[in-house]
Amino acid sequence: MKGYEIIYILDPNTGEEARTQMLERVKSIVSTHGGQVLHDTSWGRRKLAYRMKKRDYGVYQVLYTDHAPAAVKEVETQFRFAESIIKWQSVAVVDVEQEFTAFEKLRSEGSLAKQIGDRGR
Repeated sequence: MKGYEIIYILDPNTGEEARTQMLERVKSIVSTHGGQVLHDTSWGRRKLAYRMKKRDYGVYQVLYTDHAPAAVKEVETQFRFAESIIKWQSVAVVDVEQEFTAFEKLRSEGSLAKQIGDRGR
């Protein structure tokens, strides 16, 4: 099934309650626009690849939604105005379940960077 992968990074100083509120707000926006959040996963606090908005760390959240372009557009609009969001990215995927399975497999085996580094050895 076609859908979207939405990844956003929150300010690490954001409290747990604010993180939960942001997740619920995104879910409500998606459902209001006729979509559905199929999977949501928190990657937790991680070091950023480079410094963004004077932050070295961020709290990663990954969502998989069904095919609802209007919902994704509205979520991105909300992210632009949310002070707690450091960065976000929305990607259209051909098969949501396949992408989620691949993501979970990567997550359980370790980071992608580690796997790429181990290839040549």
